Amino acid sequence: MNGYHISQLAKRYVEHDMIQAHTELPAFPNARVELMFAFLNRSKPIAEHSELFALVTSLVQVGLDTHDTIELAAVQHNDRNLRSRQLKVLAGDYFSSRFYNLLAQQGQIDTVRALSQSVCDINRLKMTMVDKMKHWTMTAEEYLRASVTLKKSLFQSFNAQMNQEDISTWEELLDSLTELEVLEREQERADHFERFEGSWSYWHVWQQGTDEERRKLKQKLVDEMLWNALMSKYEVREQLAYQVRVSRDKLHTLAVTLPLDESTRQRLDTFLALPRL
Repeated sequence: MNGYHISQLAKRYVEHDMIQAHTELPAFPNARVELMFAFLNRSKPIAEHSELFALVTSLVQVGLDTHDTIELAAVQHNDRNLRSRQLKVLAGDYFSSRFYNLLAQQGQIDTVRALSQSVCDINRLKMTMVDKMKHWTMTAEEYLRASVTLKKSLFQSFNAQMNQEDISTWEELLDSLTELEVLEREQERADHFERFEGSWSYWHVWQQGTDEERRKLKQKLVDEMLWNALMSKYEVREQLAYQVRVSRDKLHTLAVTLPLDESTRQRLDTFLALPRL
C-alpha cells in the first residue's frame, strides 16, 4: 500500500457522524505512523503485525491529542460548547480503548503493556512541563524539546522489536520529523492571538521580554494589540520560520543520506513529500 494507508484503516474508528457534527479532532499523525510502519515492516519477526501496531499506536496518539485539546481550550477559555467538550472527552477515551480491544483480539498483551507504559511516561512528562510553566521556569527551547518528546514517545514503544541495525536511523528520522511537525504547528499558532498562551511564541517572549512585559504575561494583561507588538518586537514569526527551514533541510538531508533500502526510501518519499536537492 502507498501513501497514508494507516489513516485509511483508522477512518472506521475516528470518523463518526456525531463527532464530526459537533466538534473537531486533532490532525492524524500521518507521517509519524507511516514512518513507524515502514521500519516495523522491515523486521521479519513482527512484519505480519506491523499494520496492526501502526494502527493502534495512531489511535492512542489521537486519543492523547484529543484530550490535550480539552486542556488547551480550558486554559484559553475558547471552548464554551459543552457538547463539544463532552464529545472530545468521550472520543479520546474511545480511541484509547480501541487499541486495547484490537490488540487483545490478536493476543498481543505485551504490546498493550508497552503502549500503556508509554502513555504513563508521557503523562509524567506533561506534569513536569505543567510544573515548569506554573513556576515560570520554562524556556522556549525546553518547551520545544519537551513537545517533541511528547509527540514521538508513543512511536518508540516498538524499538525493541525493530531490527537493531535500524534503530539509529529510525530514531534520527523520527526525531527530525517530529521536530518539524511541532515547529510547523507552532508557526501556525503564531498567527492567532487566542492560541498564544503556552505556545513556543509565549515562552520566547517570556525569555526575551522586559520585567514589565513579563509582569503583564503573568497577570494575563496581554491584549491583541500588545500581542502584535510583542510578536513584532521579538521577531517571533521570523524566528519560527527560520527554525522550520532548518528543520526541513535537516530532515531532507537525513532522508537522502541515511542507509535505507530502495523500498523503504520510496515509501519515505511518498509521505515525506520532500523536494529533491
